[in-house]
Amino acid sequence: MTPLSLDPWPHLVLDDFLPTTVFQECLREIGAEDYDYEIESRGTGRIEFSLLKSKVAWRAVYSKETIALLSLAFGVKIKLNRDNYVQLRRMNDATPEFPVHNDFASREDTIASFLYLSPGWRSTCGGRLQLYKAESQNVPSLSIEPLSNRLVAFRTLPSNWHSVERVRGWERLAILALWDIEDL
Repeated sequence: MTPLSLDPWPHLVLDDFLPTTVFQECLREIGAEDYDYEIESRGTGRIEFSLLKSKVAWRAVYSKETIALLSLAFGVKIKLNRDNYVQLRRMNDATPEFPVHNDFASREDTIASFLYLSPGWRSTCGGRLQLYKAESQNVPSLSIEPLSNRLVAFRTLPSNWHSVERVRGWERLAILALWDIEDL
């Protein structure tokens, strides 16, 4: 079983999530496509997203193995959220930092998973996922680097406060999948 990290709240971080050959094929397919990103403003933040066009990446993320892994790690039964589908998310120099927030939606119990794609991350690039114990906290309890082929997952609970640093001199691509938690 893959243990959850508990500080500041339960989350999963897995490096080298996909086998190297599968991950390289995902990058090749994504790089071969033109993506027309939709832009949605959220407060002072902005989300750039497109439907994921890579069949290899889609199948790798939405696989029986991923479902089993997330179900086991979080101790719940899940299925892909059909309203969100699998998205390619982008941040670059033009994208403002994403402020402290939670992804809670009433009457929805979900897990968000991100698979970071972009190679070449350095500390000066920014784009870290910042986790907070409380909305009022000024300094994050934990920063998670957006390393290539790293999967991060967490429940979208009202207590799971997080933000994303502004990106500088680099493009941060990630695959977002939202998973519905089924009643047992």
